[in-house]
Amino acid sequence: MKRILPWWPWLGAALVCIAAILIRQFLIQPPDIAHRCDAPTLSLMTSGPWWCSLRSAVIMTYAWRGLLYASLLLSVASLLLRRTWLALATLSTGLVAIVWYTYEPGAVAITVGALVLARTREDRFTRRRLATRREPLPR
Repeated sequence: MKRILPWWPWLGAALVCIAAILIRQFLIQPPDIAHRCDAPTLSLMTSGPWWCSLRSAVIMTYAWRGLLYASLLLSVASLLLRRTWLALATLSTGLVAIVWYTYEPGAVAITVGALVLARTREDRFTRRRLATRREPLPR
């Protein structure tokens, strides 16, 4: 279990990427699903099945550049705060952005998220190793 534990952020990001691919392939792209969700208005409340609202929200996230803003905001926050959970959120948002056709900010978020995640994990490992030696921790 101790060998799997350091890999949980990477596994979480991979699961988010798989979920984004499945949503794109089975909820967004098929034409028959798009025709079922055709609505007479432009609101998020559609006249189709219950999942048409979810589909419309995902499409509006792309159309209104929500992933662009989220990727860039999380990248800056991750660089400034250097927290594992924030780096994981940045990496996951970048993967979703790449899968959902927002390439440039997605690539930035993946790069920043992966680098910060690797750095925070290495810092934690180094501090733990130095603490077992009974040496003073570097500041």
